[in-house]
Amino acid sequence: MGVIALGVQTWSTDVAAVERFWRAADALGYARITYGDGLWDFTHDGWTMLGALAVATRRARLGPAVTYAFDPAAHHPSWLARRAVTVDHLSNGRLDLRLAVGAEDEATRAAWERHGIRYPTAAERIVALEEAVRIVRALWRGERVEVEGRAFTLRGARLAPPPVQRPGPPVWIAAMKPRALALAARCAEGWEASYVTPAAFAALCASFDRLLVAAGRPRNAVGGRPEHDVRRSVEVDVALVDSRAEVETWRRRFCAQRGLAAGDPLLDTALIGDVETVLARIGEYAAAGATDLMLGFADFPATGMLERLARAATLD
Repeated sequence: MGVIALGVQTWSTDVAAVERFWRAADALGYARITYGDGLWDFTHDGWTMLGALAVATRRARLGPAVTYAFDPAAHHPSWLARRAVTVDHLSNGRLDLRLAVGAEDEATRAAWERHGIRYPTAAERIVALEEAVRIVRALWRGERVEVEGRAFTLRGARLAPPPVQRPGPPVWIAAMKPRALALAARCAEGWEASYVTPAAFAALCASFDRLLVAAGRPRNAVGGRPEHDVRRSVEVDVALVDSRAEVETWRRRFCAQRGLAAGDPLLDTALIGDVETVLARIGEYAAAGATDLMLGFADFPATGMLERLARAATLD
């Protein structure tokens, strides 16, 4: 398609199936491949799996769907910097460090706290994540890091070797709400939203543009693009089908998997339809300001839909 980069997200504990899917996506020309991180029962350890992803692929950029650095027991920034450097070397410089503030709901909080990991307030998580980004980047630059922060304390810390990418892998931040968006505008090379329609994403992009200016990252005089080339991504699900009956089948399956009512607005974000319908919807996201789309394929770990979309979008 050329206008928007298409990537794939993967979540599974079936290692053989995941590796087959990764290799197929890489060979087909998908721009990015991610694997989930966290304590959920549908993933292995995210950073261990990223090492496997790095050596199983040759072209696609890779990274965690998101990873966490809001508490030392989640990922201390020194360990996070080290893991990122390792995967950057294994992939020969293809890592994106994709971070998240974390969801603001009691179920997520309880999931962390069952493991004895404190789940701070949203405001505390944002402060901690900004501190972590500064620390990780300083360690990547080979600096002697002295930090007495609200979340982290480092005294003369250094790391070597440096990452392949200099000064370091691009940092992405997933954000939907104003304070998290402002954080992404201050310190990210990439920003991602999740499960929003093209119209909603366009509104978020407009807010993000204003926050970039407020953060001192102004627009160029030519072309109206931000001076700092912050990529903008949307995470969505996709099901390529051939008939109206299949559309309804996949809509019901989508609802069942997520515990949604039949008319839930989240259904409007799923790309369910024939190839032409899905490509048109992808074009709407591009027009709304997206540079990237991260796709969760409904038939995963099968590769049929992955292959059909790659052919239709002429990725390779």
